[in-house]
Amino acid sequence: MEIKKEDIVSVIITLCLLFVWYLTLNLFNYPLISLLILWVGMIVLSITYYMVYKTKKRDMRLLKLRFLISAVPIYSALLFYVYILFNGKEVSGVFRLLPIGIILTMLFLNAGVVYFYSRPLQRGG
Repeated sequence: MEIKKEDIVSVIITLCLLFVWYLTLNLFNYPLISLLILWVGMIVLSITYYMVYKTKKRDMRLLKLRFLISAVPIYSALLFYVYILFNGKEVSGVFRLLPIGIILTMLFLNAGVVYFYSRPLQRGG
């Protein structure tokens, strides 16, 4: 598998979503609204990415693997963040910026999967 334009575009869009999340968090100081923007953007990006994989007839096993490795743990971590927001009195300090670490971890895991599948197979002799 080689890295295609849509792989690079999805990373750029994800970083833009992260920037918009951070901007709305600092401007409006409502973590749930800014997290909702980030979450909806990531879901729309995932659906769009699935449709691109389908139309370009790329290996769907790779998309499923990328989803299982990154999206499932990341979305559960974001759910935990929402739980903290609802049940905690105030989210401050490091916990306030938790989605940055969550999304960057997702990008790192996705890059690892793409790198692993883009390497040529080493045949033993």
